[in-house]
Amino acid sequence: MQPIKIICCLSDGRIAGTDPFFPLDSILAAGWMRRHHPDAYYNASSHMLAGEMIIPELPFERRGTGDDWYWACSFNTEPPRHEYVMHWHKRFDDHLEKYLDFGDRRGKINVKSSKYKAYRMPLVVQLFNRLVWYAVGDLEAVRDLCSGITHIGKKASQGLGAVDWWGVGPWSEDWSELREGKATRAIPVEAEKVKAGRAALYGIRPPYWYSDHQRVCIVPELSKT
Repeated sequence: MQPIKIICCLSDGRIAGTDPFFPLDSILAAGWMRRHHPDAYYNASSHMLAGEMIIPELPFERRGTGDDWYWACSFNTEPPRHEYVMHWHKRFDDHLEKYLDFGDRRGKINVKSSKYKAYRMPLVVQLFNRLVWYAVGDLEAVRDLCSGITHIGKKASQGLGAVDWWGVGPWSEDWSELREGKATRAIPVEAEKVKAGRAALYGIRPPYWYSDHQRVCIVPELSKT
């Protein structure tokens, strides 16, 4: 295990998402699940509903105690350069109704509710020069997992978050949790050594949305430029 710096350069800088942190442990956890448990990855709720949470074996050092443990891996430390809102749409093409068989009844597709409901949804897109994380872990194993990540964020099928290249190399200091006394990732508030940051309810390990992984934490102050 050693201090590491991880850089991700994107094809055009666009990533869909409202949170600029993009935790690398979460991104690599998804890659690890896709490699080792593809059935659970492509049906994410199945193993959770059955109470069989799969814990990924990530190449990072573990920190914390008891059930408050987390990976020694920072959040993205680079601020977005710009942010804007685009919209995605979903609708049923009316001309396809002629191929439907309603039997002896007259029928029409309901586009106001249920399965074929039409949507116009806003999507926040952030622009980055690059993403940068710091960690403590196995450098070669981290590099291997990163090599399998081709997109970051939402709407990858629409070309957002496309990765151009990864750079993974040694670093001189451990900035996986703190940098000059300031938090670089979500840390449970018991960590009194944090000098600056804001308190928020946030996940401490992937999946970050999972309620059992959320704690009151000190989270980084990431300014926008």
